Amino acid sequence: MKAEIRTDIKGIERFIFAPGADPERLHLHISEVDVGMRAHAPHEHEGQEIFFVLNGEAEAEVGEETHRLTTGEAIQVEGSVLHGIRNVGRDSLRYAVIIAKP
Repeated sequence: MKAEIRTDIKGIERFIFAPGADPERLHLHISEVDVGMRAHAPHEHEGQEIFFVLNGEAEAEVGEETHRLTTGEAIQVEGSVLHGIRNVGRDSLRYAVIIAKP
């Protein structure tokens, strides 16, 4: 079995899936949003999600709580709890999204 190479993953030029990897169980993409914006509205889904801030300042909303994140910081959330992230900084926000599904 050979590795699968994909170039259609948001924010990633080349993504290699080694033999046996299951892209349906573990997902990674990179988002970039302008000042005051978000990639999409808060949402819910199966599994766990991590937001890892690569550059900028963010506010993560998780249920009734909000958490401020800056470069190098991350938050892990339960996907079934309403959650989202938005840019609260003065420059663009770039962050990694990792989703693990059951």
